[in-house]
Amino acid sequence: MGDAAVVVAGRVPAFVAGLAAILAEGGFEVARPPRLSPWIQQRATEVAVVAVHADEDLDQLRSLADEFPALLLVAVLPAEEDGWYVRALRRGAHAAVAWSSSPPEIVEAVRAARDGRTVLPTAVARSLARSSIDRPKGTPLLAREVHWLRVLAGGGSVVQLARAEGYSQREIFRRLSDVYRRMGARNRYEAIALAGQWGLLGGAGS
Repeated sequence: MGDAAVVVAGRVPAFVAGLAAILAEGGFEVARPPRLSPWIQQRATEVAVVAVHADEDLDQLRSLADEFPALLLVAVLPAEEDGWYVRALRRGAHAAVAWSSSPPEIVEAVRAARDGRTVLPTAVARSLARSSIDRPKGTPLLAREVHWLRVLAGGGSVVQLARAEGYSQREIFRRLSDVYRRMGARNRYEAIALAGQWGLLGGAGS
């Protein structure tokens, strides 16, 4: 049995096959369904790895994020440019890695996403922080929601958070998605960046 149920999708079959082989070698249970949404609806799927070749491929990330809030999305990008990483994360990716990365780096990106972490170039993290906006007046965040953000910012995983709070993973993903939406963030990483800009992360991880 592999580490997790992972599906691989993309427009170029050769790239999809290559990604699937890398992940299978890394210990994952991998599938390459011809139609992604029906497959995910009918089977236990934890991670979708999407090969991105052009900007329009990023729309698939957004569609999957909207349709399956608990699904972890990993984008494999055509270049190591900051803009690709930022756009992928803003479209709903939980992690991103460039095609030029080594097989172990691609496998690690998927494992990190499963653990509620991401590995990003420093320049990308700084770009996300610079794009943060001031906190809207009256942003309604409960004390426990601020605590969740601090846990995530401190390196805690969503799985650990779900266990600590007594929620299922699906439920904690749903609740976190609602927090991100109210903050005006598109995903976890933007929410953490915003929380830092707003001064909410004092004692992160506490």
